[in-house]
Amino acid sequence: MDYTGPGQAPHAEPGPGRGGMALLIGFDRVDQPEIGMPFASARVERLPYGLVQAALSSVQSVDMVVSPLLTEQFDAMDLATQLELGGYRGLYVVVTPVVPNPEIIRREIAALCPGITVQLIPRARH
Repeated sequence: MDYTGPGQAPHAEPGPGRGGMALLIGFDRVDQPEIGMPFASARVERLPYGLVQAALSSVQSVDMVVSPLLTEQFDAMDLATQLELGGYRGLYVVVTPVVPNPEIIRREIAALCPGITVQLIPRARH
């Protein structure tokens, strides 16, 4: 799913939303980022940033990795680098607050880690 701009909905793509596996990294226990997101029906495994490399080496079929844009421990660029170093070649979904030009962020991450498909999904506050 690609973010198309303010006020526009993301474009749907086939993938983990249909029952695959999503690794959620860096979300608080009370956070439920999967609600209302395209990966809502995926099997979800939550883990801390420090276990990313271990998870990539032991989990066989990760369809997507999902994280916030920024946490106290890491930001999306840090995680993308770890994913690239771990050999991950799938979809990396970054859940963002509403930002003025998310395409700049997506392009920066994609340029740093060309083997990963990067999508930004804005999450409105409830």
